[in-house]
Amino acid sequence: MALYLLGKTVFNSSEEIGFNDRSIYEYYEQISQILRTNCPKICLAEPTVTVSKDPKQSFISWYIDTKTEPQLPSEAEQDYINQQISEAVSSLSQAYSQDSKESKLLKAALHLQDKQDILIADDKIILKNWGIQSLANTQGSGLSLFPLTPLQGKNADTESTSSLNDVPDDSIVPKEAASDIKHNLNNSKKFVGLKGGLPLFITRLVAAILFFIIGFLLGWRILYAEHPTKIAKVPVIEAQELVRKKPEIEQKNKALEDEIKKLEEQLKTPLCDLDKSRAAPELNKSLDHSSAPMKSNGQNFQGSLPELLEKSTVFILVKGQDEDGDQTISSGSGFFITPDLIVTNRHVVENAENNTVLVTNKALGQLKAAHIVSTSDHSEDVNSFDLAVLKIEDAPPQQPLIFSLEAQPLQTVVAAGYPGIIIRQDGALKKLAQGDVNAIPGVVLTKGEVNAIQENAKGEKVIPHSAMVSPGNSGGELVDLCGRVVGVNTFVTMDSKTSSHSNYAQKSDSIIRALQAANIPIQLQSGACKDGVVSRNSNSEKQPETPNKQDKQENTPSTPSKAEPSKPKEGVKPSTTPENKSDKPSTPHGDKP
Repeated sequence: MALYLLGKTVFNSSEEIGFNDRSIYEYYEQISQILRTNCPKICLAEPTVTVSKDPKQSFISWYIDTKTEPQLPSEAEQDYINQQISEAVSSLSQAYSQDSKESKLLKAALHLQDKQDILIADDKIILKNWGIQSLANTQGSGLSLFPLTPLQGKNADTESTSSLNDVPDDSIVPKEAASDIKHNLNNSKKFVGLKGGLPLFITRLVAAILFFIIGFLLGWRILYAEHPTKIAKVPVIEAQELVRKKPEIEQKNKALEDEIKKLEEQLKTPLCDLDKSRAAPELNKSLDHSSAPMKSNGQNFQGSLPELLEKSTVFILVKGQDEDGDQTISSGSGFFITPDLIVTNRHVVENAENNTVLVTNKALGQLKAAHIVSTSDHSEDVNSFDLAVLKIEDAPPQQPLIFSLEAQPLQTVVAAGYPGIIIRQDGALKKLAQGDVNAIPGVVLTKGEVNAIQENAKGEKVIPHSAMVSPGNSGGELVDLCGRVVGVNTFVTMDSKTSSHSNYAQKSDSIIRALQAANIPIQLQSGACKDGVVSRNSNSEKQPETPNKQDKQENTPSTPSKAEPSKPKEGVKPSTTPENKSDKPSTPHGDKP
């Protein structure tokens, strides 16, 4: 809605129609309520009376609050106006008797100067310049809209048209006032002409003086006339500023409405469902079905990357003994490569008692035993090949992951696992430590980029990357946005002088060779991953050829440097939670995550 100024009317205060010794305009709210109840299509403009210091002069400013700016009706709209006025008169006549207070009030109020005072906006008829009597009765151009005989039958249109052109009877103005006006008009003839009047030069002199006085009064009125202070409870200056800024305000309102509609559409399909995913919205879209890993039933996995990693990644708990013979509990991560085989790091499980560890995740729902199938050779060099394969016992088939050889610098990757520094804040871990085997912590996902592709002293490829990992991530997968394993997180190097660190994963090349040499039926897929979709010329290959490059059989350890990694022991004495007892930071030289 907008507030519009319909114009100002200059009138003598004696022309204002009175009702019960009060100005007709004091009944504005009452008259408007009557019209809203009986004929809502008819609206009165709100009058704001400004009385000047000259008691014979005053202004009326007419305002209306509508969606669109009121306009003079076109010829096509004239019939509509006549019909609405006729219906309004009929409704009011039926609602109130002619002798009622309301009928008399309407008769006094619904009195216009001429047809130019009837406007239309929002399919409503707006009346301005109402309640002024002299112009209507002395100049013969007034309109009295009530009371009229309600229109009936075939003559309705004719009668409604003529009603807008009829001059109202003397019931609007007291007869004594009409006689005085007629008497004043007759007496005014003595100022015109030469015969029987004043000499011509005197008449011209008087006219000149009158013109001077009128000009002076008009100038004084402009400078010193009183003005209304409020319009419909809004300060005048503020209301005029709102009218001036109307186009700008409407444009801003439209922009806000468009934004609200856009947000409402987005709310119909939420971008993030916390019950289904713990990852950012851009990772919640479903994986490309044609390149997703295969399940045990031969069907491809359907779901998002976080959902896939939640099902495929496992939390590994290892019971062991330290050098003093005390029992220890350490933890790490792993992932399924077949429905019952798990890959992890050797250093995660090498101290396990009876060659058995406990594994769990949300899909398993509880702790399950897994025994160690095979491990790589022990080495004090953290940069050496570090691999172990576990077989889970007494569990239904699980969701395996696909391997890929495609990894390039600046490629986006996601690390999955159970870092102790984060999961120790998970309430489920505390319940698990207290014996609740059904309390399973959620997998932790971090996103980063491949920094480089390097080789260790034996020619085995490793991937330094920026996805955050820490103790507990060891053995967890590093995947691309297509959900394919490009590496296994193994160790972290640190520089004591610069306090900088780098996260390392064994690239999938050497892991694939070892698994294929053991005749383990892993899934391997070619083609680069771009925006979560694998680009390739053929369908995914489930059993590709072994990578061409062979491991170099070099036993010489890497040359020490400022960032030379060392391999600390994972096991610690038992604590209240299944995690490393010590909260001290890793050594200045390096650590196994």
